[in-house]
Amino acid sequence: MNALSRRRWLNLGLLGAVSGLATLTWLEPGWAPVVSPLLNLVPAQIERIRVERRGQETLAFERRGDHWRMTAPSAGLANQVLINPILQLAEAHCPVQYPAGAIDLKMLRLDPPPLRLWLNDREIGFGGSAPTDDRRYLHIADRVHLCPDHLYLLLTSSAAGFLAPVIEPLPPNARSGD
Repeated sequence: MNALSRRRWLNLGLLGAVSGLATLTWLEPGWAPVVSPLLNLVPAQIERIRVERRGQETLAFERRGDHWRMTAPSAGLANQVLINPILQLAEAHCPVQYPAGAIDLKMLRLDPPPLRLWLNDREIGFGGSAPTDDRRYLHIADRVHLCPDHLYLLLTSSAAGFLAPVIEPLPPNARSGD
């Protein structure tokens, strides 16, 4: 075996060892990239929600005790089932993000965004969706995040749908089973 052949086998062996170690490091249980939440705000801290939607009425909600109330465009008890996913956005983890100054915000429909959400005083601009998967560009402060698109359709739905359904009591003379 000549020197060139030995070096080739040595290099292939080293490449295999490095590949194996890299694979073990990547697949190590419990290893995950550290991604901070979008707003560093827990849902219990949120007292106000406002949604500005281009071409639609602005939505506004306030926490009152354990319940949420819609204050605009109508007033009434808010449907908690629809409010909860909005609150959870504050704790969402979106690993793909970019500095806002390094990308074309107009191209991503973030300048201006078609929808703006405020959780307390923190603004989130909703832009276009990614062409390859079900994720949407969100502009928060000086970062653009690419997050799963779970809220856009909810936030652009009818304002009346955010009011909790009113359940009227049966009249006293109504009998069940008839």
